[in-house]
Amino acid sequence: MDPQPRRIRSSAVVGLALVAVGALLLVGQVLDIDLWGFVWPLFVLVPGVVLFVAMASGGASTAALAIPASIVTMTGLLLLYQSVTGHWESWAYAWSLIFPVSFGVGLIVAGRRSANESMRKAGEGMTRVGLIVFLVAGVFFELVLRTSGGATARVFWPAMLVLAGLIMIVRQAGLGGRSGGRPTQAIIVPPPGGGETPAPARTEAGPAQE
Repeated sequence: MDPQPRRIRSSAVVGLALVAVGALLLVGQVLDIDLWGFVWPLFVLVPGVVLFVAMASGGASTAALAIPASIVTMTGLLLLYQSVTGHWESWAYAWSLIFPVSFGVGLIVAGRRSANESMRKAGEGMTRVGLIVFLVAGVFFELVLRTSGGATARVFWPAMLVLAGLIMIVRQAGLGGRSGGRPTQAIIVPPPGGGETPAPARTEAGPAQE
């Protein structure tokens, strides 16, 4: 594969990111709004997106880039959320979204890109465990210890419902990847008047078995 289009796409992504950051800073200066809390996490988030673009452009040979891309992107999203909302107390349990959740998501993507089934299944398991840890730890810190006060608690349960749905989706995806079609038994009908019984025609719903 020619590396020239790949470099062009990567440069275009970086260029668009610089334009977006510069435009935000310019708007902040004109309107006298402090946008630095929104901009600085982009220096973490944008490299993660660039890694994803590089992974998608390289095919199976660059599938491993999905792991650092997922980790860096998730870290950038968390920093963006915390910087905008000031909810820095969420680090008490949000670390589980970086490891093992984002690491597991990276394994899932890398496994699918490289057709590595064991890697994909390991990623699904890590993602499920991480989401459960995040859910349990979040309930404990936000609703039992009330580390963030009442404002965060009001939106905590809807967020937990979303995460519970994600856990179910990931779990179902794992079950769907393990299930396969079962062969359908052929029905043998003897010919009229006797004679040699013909060989059964094999019809299968799943992959052929030798």
